[in-house]
Amino acid sequence: MKAIIVEDEALMMRKFVRMCSDIEDLHLKAQFEDPFDALDYVRDNQVEVAFLDIELPLMDGITLARKIREIRANIIIVFVTAYDEYIRESNNIGADYYLVKPYTKEALQHMMEKIRVLSDRQNKEIYIQTFGRFVVKNNGEPVRILGKAKEILALIVTKQGKEISNEELYSVIWEGRPYSNANMAVYYNALRRLKRSLADAGIEKMLISTARGQMVDTNCFDCDYYAWKENNLKKGDSFEGEFLSEYSWGESILSEMIYGDY
Repeated sequence: MKAIIVEDEALMMRKFVRMCSDIEDLHLKAQFEDPFDALDYVRDNQVEVAFLDIELPLMDGITLARKIREIRANIIIVFVTAYDEYIRESNNIGADYYLVKPYTKEALQHMMEKIRVLSDRQNKEIYIQTFGRFVVKNNGEPVRILGKAKEILALIVTKQGKEISNEELYSVIWEGRPYSNANMAVYYNALRRLKRSLADAGIEKMLISTARGQMVDTNCFDCDYYAWKENNLKKGDSFEGEFLSEYSWGESILSEMIYGDY
């Protein structure tokens, strides 16, 4: 599980990192003292667990948790604090665990047992296949997305939760066509069809529109490409040298996969 910790006491930060270092399925990807830096990281990176102190400078941990949940609704929130009077507030925002300082190795192990159960229960109903042809499945059934609308989603998915601008989406998918307001209208029509298809399937939350472009919430689905990058392929997901084979722009990503830029 990919995790971050937000803690303004350097000593407590080091202690937590040290005590978690031998937990094999917990990977602390980033450490922050500034909650705003943590928010920026969560926007741009896949995070499954957030360990948050409550008494933080500039923004308290309860508010930070709310803002993180606005970005990644399914993230597991664990408050790590010296004060137990915040338990009611943490329950009000749906926090998943409350670890009180000073904690022991046994307390961390108990916390991890709870987190593992929560993670397992978050069984993702949406699965995206990129090896071979592009397929989106919801509860095992292919979602009907056609033409350029489907290609738009495929390109967004390759960014793994990072924003891609509308202009870049247009220039890649409609390669060779000059940029103009009239031509961008064609793109926006396809984007509307995509959103309608996702809404019809009940999975519209996986696509996030920003002021500049589009991104996906990677917490909403599993994807063979993401699992391959993390060296975590499951049975049946083996990479056999084909990637988004119906889209010419997929060839450059395939080349990087084969020749090692990852």
